Amino acid sequence: MKICKHNQGFTIIELLMVIALVGILSTFAYPAYIGYIDSACLSTANANIRTLRAFEENYLVENNTYLAGTHAAGSATSALATGLWWTPDDGDRYTYTVGVGSTGNIQTSLLITVSSPNCSVDVTDGN
Repeated sequence: MKICKHNQGFTIIELLMVIALVGILSTFAYPAYIGYIDSACLSTANANIRTLRAFEENYLVENNTYLAGTHAAGSATSALATGLWWTPDDGDRYTYTVGVGSTGNIQTSLLITVSSPNCSVDVTDGN
């Protein structure tokens, strides 16, 4: 009578090789993933800046002044949201800060900064 003995499973060497391969691949994949996330954050922030700038320019025409303030991430209301009738399209994931510069009594510059705790990019737009 012949007894067949089959070994099933993986050896420790095979498992270590797979773990090493996954580790090597992840060292290349993770920076690329972070780059994609930052790129998406940057494009969203730039789109929101353009929208907020348009609302600020309309406010300037109607009130002869820019509206300075901060709209914090996750907040339902702010001076920017109520004064400009503006709400961000990003689900309140970003913090918007609007600064106003003036020469004498005339406001001549507008500085908009967008930052996010989830992204490593901050965007500033000024004139």
